[in-house]
Amino acid sequence: MRESFKSAHPLAQLVMLCLIGFGSMFVLFVVAMIPSMIAGDGINMLNNLGSVSDPNSESVFFLKILQIMQAIGLFLVPYLIYRWAAPERPYSLKWPSAQVGSLVLFSILMISALPAINLMAEWNSGLHLPGFLSGVEDWIYETEASAERLIRVFLTMETTGDLVFNLILIAFAPAIAEEAFFRGMMQPIFLRVSKNYHIAIWTTAFLFSFFHLQFLGFLPRMVLGIIFGYAAHWSGSLIIPMVGHFINNALAVLLIWMIGMERIESQVETLGANEGEWYLSIISIAVVAVGMVALYLRRSNKQKTPA
Repeated sequence: MRESFKSAHPLAQLVMLCLIGFGSMFVLFVVAMIPSMIAGDGINMLNNLGSVSDPNSESVFFLKILQIMQAIGLFLVPYLIYRWAAPERPYSLKWPSAQVGSLVLFSILMISALPAINLMAEWNSGLHLPGFLSGVEDWIYETEASAERLIRVFLTMETTGDLVFNLILIAFAPAIAEEAFFRGMMQPIFLRVSKNYHIAIWTTAFLFSFFHLQFLGFLPRMVLGIIFGYAAHWSGSLIIPMVGHFINNALAVLLIWMIGMERIESQVETLGANEGEWYLSIISIAVVAVGMVALYLRRSNKQKTPA
């Protein structure tokens, strides 16, 4: 099996790995349903998944478990198979002890990116398609509204335990699993096909955003994917984009937590997209640009240094 996988075309490998991911996710979903089915309330829980509103309900907890199962089955399992069978793995999972400076730099960069990401999200949220695609536009807005309601239910946090659980669910798990799948598996496959790391990074970032099926946030998510892609390629490590991904998601969770605790104003959540704050977004873009150039130069200098 391993040899036949190695000899297959890279795109055929990608298709096989994606199919394995969907299959693994389905199996884990079924496993997660077993306790509820045994208890006799599994069918009612499934029927209520589309209309959850109580953050403390069993349905919400079950949806959170499904999110973790999705991260493991859809993203992590294919990556582990790729690591076992792939002929080469250009991005390491070893802690970049020699690149602590790059890790700190990238962490600061991700925190500084918040206003620019918020501004792009605000622009993207006003998406309008041509008249003949009005049906598609209606579907996008309905899907986005449904996803937004569910996210708000997920992010209703009453205790510190809720905060920790959401940091694991929304920040830690996606940072590990999605970066492993997209930057650790998909990007190297496209790199082997295209022989051009820019094409590989941008193609992967597009698919990274598309996979989320939230098109009113497509642009900022794709930009984040591009940043993560270059960070992985220039550093040679998956740890750096994983940390950046975690920081981006954890910031959103922590801001909503502090807003709910009335420790900060609600406008902080949309910093950079609020009226009169355009200058913060300009500064944010400049800091991110300088940070990415510095990350590239650190990579270039490392390559020029004799071993």
